[in-house]
Amino acid sequence: MSGLLASCSSTGIAESRESGLPEGLHLDEPTEGPIVVAYDDGRVDVVTQGSSSCPPTATAIEIEDDELLITFELSKNEVCTADISPATHTFSADTVGGDVPNMARVIFPEADEEVAVHVIRE
Repeated sequence: MSGLLASCSSTGIAESRESGLPEGLHLDEPTEGPIVVAYDDGRVDVVTQGSSSCPPTATAIEIEDDELLITFELSKNEVCTADISPATHTFSADTVGGDVPNMARVIFPEADEEVAVHVIRE
């Protein structure tokens, strides 16, 4: 099990956060929920859906019981756009801390929401 990490910066513990899907990701069907993509070099992209002006902030990532757990904090902005768009949060291999399992759980504690997803391998 890797260590739990936390941060208060705008991207949280993610290396970066960009609007849109990861470059080169092609989905067979549109999705409304989170997407987790693992790369051969150990990086992980997590795509969340929500207001483009108020994306969530990654606060923790860990591997526990053959599952990748990624926790997000909802935006503290009081005024957000009403659009629904993807935001890609990129985590370095060092931040992930190990071999990425085939299943992930994306957690939004403030909304009392956990979504289990299969990890896409790129």
